[in-house]
Amino acid sequence: MPPAKRRRLNKKPTKVSLPPQKPTLFDVLNYHYQYPIFEGICSLLPIGDLINLTRTCKRLSSLYQTLLPTRWNIDRRLHRFVKDPKSLRSQIGKHDALISGSFVVQFFEHVTWRESDLDIFIEQGPGALALETYLCEQEGYGFSRESPESEYDDAEINIAKTRTFTRQRADFTDAKVQIVYTLRLPIKAILSGFYTTLVVNVVTWNSAYALYPQPSFLYHKTYLLRCLTDSLGELLAKYDARGWKSQDVLWPEDEASHGSMLNCRRLGDRFTWKIPLDITGVDRPDKPDSVLEYSCWELTKCVSDRRSQAETRLHYYSAQAAEFSALTLSYRYTFNQIFDPFWLDFVGPRMDRMTLIELYKVPVSSRSQQISDTMVQNSWRLWNLGDELARCNIKLPSYDHEIPGWWAEWEKQEASKDKKSK
Repeated sequence: MPPAKRRRLNKKPTKVSLPPQKPTLFDVLNYHYQYPIFEGICSLLPIGDLINLTRTCKRLSSLYQTLLPTRWNIDRRLHRFVKDPKSLRSQIGKHDALISGSFVVQFFEHVTWRESDLDIFIEQGPGALALETYLCEQEGYGFSRESPESEYDDAEINIAKTRTFTRQRADFTDAKVQIVYTLRLPIKAILSGFYTTLVVNVVTWNSAYALYPQPSFLYHKTYLLRCLTDSLGELLAKYDARGWKSQDVLWPEDEASHGSMLNCRRLGDRFTWKIPLDITGVDRPDKPDSVLEYSCWELTKCVSDRRSQAETRLHYYSAQAAEFSALTLSYRYTFNQIFDPFWLDFVGPRMDRMTLIELYKVPVSSRSQQISDTMVQNSWRLWNLGDELARCNIKLPSYDHEIPGWWAEWEKQEASKDKKSK
C-alpha cells in the first residue's frame, strides 16, 4: 500500500510588523529627503559647523556646495535695495565698481541687519555718474546728501566723497544706497583705507571675496587697521554688539596659525574665501577677473602710541597697497609698495624689458624725441610715458594675460627656494 501523500498546506507566511524607523542624521541632512527640514537646520549652523560636517564622511562632503545657491544667494539680498538685482550687477561689472561694507559681512555671515545700507565703491569719473543715473532712473532712488567724510577712510586719502540715495520701501522704511567715490582703484581704497579687518570684503558682478575669513567668520574676531580713536571705538562697539570681539593685533602665539593675516597676499589666493555667484542674466564685462584676483597687499604692524610703556602700547595693522601700472598692461593692479617680491622683483623687470621691445618696434618716425631719449637714457622712467604715447597715437600690446602664469611660476620658484633653505 503506497504511503499516504502529505497534504500540502498553502499557508501564507506570517507578516512581522516592525516599528517605523526614525530618520538618521544623514536622512535629515539629505536635501532630497525633506528639503524644508534640511534648509531649516542648515540655516542655523555657522560656517564653521558646516565645514566640520562636510569633513565627517563622504555622504556629507557636498553639503557646502549644495547650500551655495540658496544660503549665499546674492540676488535675494540685493532685492532689499533694488527691484532688478541682475541689472544692478551688470552695471557694477560695466563700470568696474565693488560692493563692500556691512552688506558683504551680512552676506558671508548669513544674517540681516535691517538698519544697514548698501555701499558701492567706484572710481570717480563718468562711470560713477552713470551708476547714479541708473539708480535714479531705473530703480527710483532720489539724491539725499553728499558728504566728504567716510567711516571707511578717516584720513581722506582714498575717498573723494560719499553720495547717499534713498527710496521708500513697501513697508515705509527707507532703502539707502551710498555711492562712495574713490580717488583711485576701488580695491585700493578698500584694502588700505578700511578701519578693521572684518569689513575688508568685496562683491563683484560675479563673485564674493572675504579677505580674512578665518578670524572674521570662524572665530568672530576683528583687528585694527588704523590708530584707535573715539570714532573708531564707536564702530568697534557696533560690531561688538553683533558678536565680534575686537583686538589690536594678533597675540604672538597666534601669528604662526594665521597666515591669512601676515603673509604677502593676493585677492584670489588660498586664504581668500571666494563664493562664485549665479551669473544667469548678468552681462559679462570686458575686464577679466584676474585683474582683481592678482591685486596684492600686505599688512605691517604699527605702534599707535609711543608715549606709553612698550608692553602696554596699542598696535594696529597698516595695509600696504599701491597701484601698479605699466605701458604694456591694459589694467591697473595693487601691490605692496614697500616690498613686493612678485610685482616689484618679478613682474617689474619683465614689464620694462617688454615695453622697450615694443617701443623699438614702433617706427622712429612715429616716436617723439622725448620717447626716443627716454628709451636710451632712463628705462626705469618708461612708465611715465603714457601721456606722450597717447599724444603720438601709439598703442602698445597688452600682457595682462601673462600675469596668472607668471604668478604660478613665481610661486614655484619661491617654493624651490624655501625647500633649498631647509
